[in-house]
Amino acid sequence: MRRSDRPPATVADLMTEDLLSILPGDTVGRARDVMLSVGVHAVLVMDGNDVHGIVTSTDLLDTWPDREPIATVMTPTPVSINVDTSVRKAADVMIAGRTHHLLVSDEVDGETEVVGILSSLDLLDALTVDPD
Repeated sequence: MRRSDRPPATVADLMTEDLLSILPGDTVGRARDVMLSVGVHAVLVMDGNDVHGIVTSTDLLDTWPDREPIATVMTPTPVSINVDTSVRKAADVMIAGRTHHLLVSDEVDGETEVVGILSSLDLLDALTVDPD
């Protein structure tokens, strides 16, 4: 049995709304510290509402010095989908782009903003069975 009575219809049902971010001037060490302290696999590189990129744990697999500028390792143009995108379409986008994280955007006060992030783990979590 799923945790809810119906399967998730859109990425809005699964996405994480609490966005963790670092600044464009931050370093690899700062990204590592944030990811490890919170237990996540990705942080956005943002200045206000402007997304400059995304850094994932995969990006940090190489032994980058802590003082290395984050711009060296981040993906500067993360893949983005709309908040109304179906879960199936989101999975297709991840598979086609060989990515584990998608930014989720929506129109807020007439402007498009990042409102969440969807990970491949979020998609897998939607498929889990509740033993109760």
